[in-house]
Amino acid sequence: MQAIDLNALDDLVEGHVDLRRRPGSVQPVRFPVAELNYLDPATRWVATCAAGVRLRLVTDSRNLRLSVTQRQALGADSRSLANYDLYVDGQLWARAPAEGGARVVMTGGFEGDERAAIVFSGLPAGERSLERERGAVFLPELPAGEKTLELWLPQVATVSITRLELDDGAHWAPWPDRRRRLVFHGSSISHCMEADGASGAWPAVAAGLADMAHLNLGWAGSCLLSGLAARAIRDQPADGIVLKLGINVYSEGMLKERTFLDSAHSMISIIREKHPTTPLMIVSPIYSASREREGAAGGPSLSRMRELLEGVVEARVKTGDRAIRYLSGLALFDEADAPDLPDDLHPNAAGYRRMGERFFEVALQDGAWLGAA
Repeated sequence: MQAIDLNALDDLVEGHVDLRRRPGSVQPVRFPVAELNYLDPATRWVATCAAGVRLRLVTDSRNLRLSVTQRQALGADSRSLANYDLYVDGQLWARAPAEGGARVVMTGGFEGDERAAIVFSGLPAGERSLERERGAVFLPELPAGEKTLELWLPQVATVSITRLELDDGAHWAPWPDRRRRLVFHGSSISHCMEADGASGAWPAVAAGLADMAHLNLGWAGSCLLSGLAARAIRDQPADGIVLKLGINVYSEGMLKERTFLDSAHSMISIIREKHPTTPLMIVSPIYSASREREGAAGGPSLSRMRELLEGVVEARVKTGDRAIRYLSGLALFDEADAPDLPDDLHPNAAGYRRMGERFFEVALQDGAWLGAA
């Protein structure tokens, strides 16, 4: 098989903020590499996980092999395998974990051989036709025998690409995603480690139904209304920005009401420095029975967070921001959905898909929030 030069990955990778280069590997990450040492270890880890990162190319190859070094997230189990999702001409063709890879351990470091590989054999020649229940899907006109491939890396693992191979003599070219782009930021409930694969995360589902590109900046456990996150979002091209805020600062009463309000306004102000009129959606926490009415260590409860965030948006509107909108997280996942919330915090795969479908319906379907294409 022929190996694609690793330098070509600049044109093949989507859904990342930066590429971390080491001898013999390229690692897509969801933070600016220059700020690596600014992030605490937990945030650095989750922001390095490949949630929403995908390789996009056009090829007539009938086989694809990807070699990586991979470290799977702590606690990942049968509900959160490090699956790779391969789409051929816009349709899910295969979902499977790689052979090999290491697992992070609680004592620090990792166990197992981090080298891993996955092979997709017998790829179809390419049909170039697709219908979805809602809306059209962007597919280019291609010569006979060629097809579009979109390979989603696992959202529960860090992945450094060491080799990408296609059939000897096969043609290939980048398939850049030129659709309008949504940027999402949130907690583990946007990172979606419990989804079957990265394409099953609710931001991916919503963007897919709207036929839009997206960047998933869901940082599990690390959506702290921080300036570093705000700067990363501010510096990204975006046709719409979604901030799902609150749950990660609930624990230990990390932010009291005054600091919660200040942090929310500060985050929005930083983003508005470069996105003064970009549609901005503030989404409050989804349902969690044990956290609804009682805060932790003097911090606000989830119900109070919803009131505070709605007030933040009202204040911005009063000062002239006509492109900001509030959405209650209960519109995406409420008490009736609790059977799909097995740990009273994280939805399961079905719950995440439902969240994506609902976000599409309330925010994207009629096009009013984002305006004309």
